[in-house]
Amino acid sequence: MPRKGGETSRARLLEAAERLFAERGVKGTTVSAIVAEAGLTQAAFYLYFRSKEAMVEALVNRFGEMLDRYTDAGRQAEHYPPEQLRERVTAVFVGLFELLGRNANLTRVVLQDTEAGERYRNRIVAQIAGNMRRNRSLGIVDAGIEPEIAAEAIVAAVERLVFRYVMAGGRTAEELGRHTAHLFLNGLLPDGGPADGEGARRT
Repeated sequence: MPRKGGETSRARLLEAAERLFAERGVKGTTVSAIVAEAGLTQAAFYLYFRSKEAMVEALVNRFGEMLDRYTDAGRQAEHYPPEQLRERVTAVFVGLFELLGRNANLTRVVLQDTEAGERYRNRIVAQIAGNMRRNRSLGIVDAGIEPEIAAEAIVAAVERLVFRYVMAGGRTAEELGRHTAHLFLNGLLPDGGPADGEGARRT
């Protein structure tokens, strides 16, 4: 069924804004440019959005709805047997990078320095930290992990890798997801300790 005229106009405005915000930045994009890109009028814009910032908020909310299944994945950790948990975490990271790559413009918009984007980051960090805290109490996460710091590190790492590799290319979502999961699940040192024997020399 085709969408009603109002829904279609609102969607055209959002699609135009997403393209322009990604290309020029939110600060560098005017309402006039958005309505021209959408082929509509300023009157139509203000019928659906009170301001450019409200439009950014709508795009951030759309982004959040898409990412919820990945950012809240830790809630399901207790339902997986230990032998499946590592592969499950890896699959979540791979899926996350795939989603961000498919929605590159929207990802660029949300990762810009806007109030809406910062509120979204804070919400995601709190969500991940809360799940991590719960999983720590269940013995799934190492007791020495500080949930807030770990959550901030995960969000910061994914954000940087998106800009460095997803936007520019050079690494597949599979590669990024597996490397990132391995880093956070296994750390930097091999299971047996330092590979160069440094630990043995200190004893």
